[in-house]
Amino acid sequence: MLSGFLLALIVDAAFYSYVFGKGWTLLNGFPIGWLSAGMAYMNTFFHEIGHTLFAWLYGFATIPIFDFKHGGGYAVSFSDQNYMIVAMMAGLLGYGIYYLKGYLHLQIILGLCLTLGLTTFLFDDVYSSVIDFMGAGFVPLVSAFFLIRALFDLAPRGVLERFLNAFFGFGMIFGTLTEGYALLKSAAYRLVYFNQKGSHGFGDFDKIASRWSGVEFEHVVYAIMTISFLSLIVPFILYAMHASRNEEYYDTL
Repeated sequence: MLSGFLLALIVDAAFYSYVFGKGWTLLNGFPIGWLSAGMAYMNTFFHEIGHTLFAWLYGFATIPIFDFKHGGGYAVSFSDQNYMIVAMMAGLLGYGIYYLKGYLHLQIILGLCLTLGLTTFLFDDVYSSVIDFMGAGFVPLVSAFFLIRALFDLAPRGVLERFLNAFFGFGMIFGTLTEGYALLKSAAYRLVYFNQKGSHGFGDFDKIASRWSGVEFEHVVYAIMTISFLSLIVPFILYAMHASRNEEYYDTL
């Protein structure tokens, strides 16, 4: 855990140096700079997976792709909203809830997704904002999953896989927090974000803010940073609760 945390911190320092123009040259070359680029692609991969999954939830047949021209990626929908897909996804989630008997936490997550989909799929601004937000929002949730695997030693392939779970778990959260901080504090990075894909206002957070009166760009950034902090803290809370229960059990023997 500690080695994964420290390497993730160093890799994120390279990203911070790049974003804020610090010129920390020791971090920009091989191997740290390469690892930082790899971490960015991991973030992009799960970012587009998040868009894709929630697009399917709302009835849009979608695939994720990398964008090698502008950087980042796309979640490309090749159909209009199809209520048959909505029904199919609801059925899959319902079956998942039934199949995962005994795994209450997973049943709750699937139940929340099912409720969200069925109660909002008719409201364009709502489901569009959920799809846009759950690109960035999916990254810290996957990171929390990796951290739980590392903390509870659930990696079946041993020490290396546990290290990688810790590295990517910490690293993707750190990257999300650093990007959020840059969007709040760096005018240059904010401009790059606004002008991404050779367009204007194409970024997910810009699109969400433009749909809702009273919602500012900064509010969306604070929301994703809050989710990131929770995704970092909750796995450790769960681990502490588990350790406490085990300690109480052994005290009764």
